[in-house]
Amino acid sequence: MKLTKLHKETIVLAIMQDTQPIDKVKRSEAIVNAIVKAMSPEVRAVYKTRPKALREKNVKYTNQYSKWGNTIVGDVTDAQINEIVAPYEKEEQERDGMRLKLIAAFGGINTLNQALTAFPEFKKYYPTEAQPTKNLPALANVMTDLAKLGWPRQGVAK
Repeated sequence: MKLTKLHKETIVLAIMQDTQPIDKVKRSEAIVNAIVKAMSPEVRAVYKTRPKALREKNVKYTNQYSKWGNTIVGDVTDAQINEIVAPYEKEEQERDGMRLKLIAAFGGINTLNQALTAFPEFKKYYPTEAQPTKNLPALANVMTDLAKLGWPRQGVAK
C-alpha cells in the first residue's frame, strides 16, 4: 500500500499525541511565580497590592493558550526572564525537534512495507490495507451543510 502525505502526517501526529504532553497550565504558573520571586522585595510588595501599577511585558509560555502572554514583570530584567524561560524553551525545542525528525524519517518512506521495515515499533499507528486510517476526518453532506450556510452567496462576481 502506498502511503500518502496525509497518511504520513496522521502517523506522526498520532505518535506525538502518545508522548507525554507539556502541562501548559503548570508551566505558565511556574514561570509567573519565578518572575514574581525574581522581583526586588519592594516591587514584590507593590505587586501584592497593586500589580497593574507595574511594568508588563510579553513573555513566552506564560499563557496556557498561546506561546506568548502579557505578564507583569516589575523590575525583572530581560536577562532574568530569559534565564527563567530557558528550561521551558529547551523542552519545547526538544519536542519540536522530535516531531521534525519523525516527519523527515517518514518523508523518505513511500509504502506501508517500507514503514513496517524501518519502524516496526510504530505498527499500531499505520493504516492497514483492509482498513483505512481511523483518524481521518469524516466528511458527509458537505454540499448540504454549505447550502445551509448560504453557499453560494448571491451577488458575488464570478
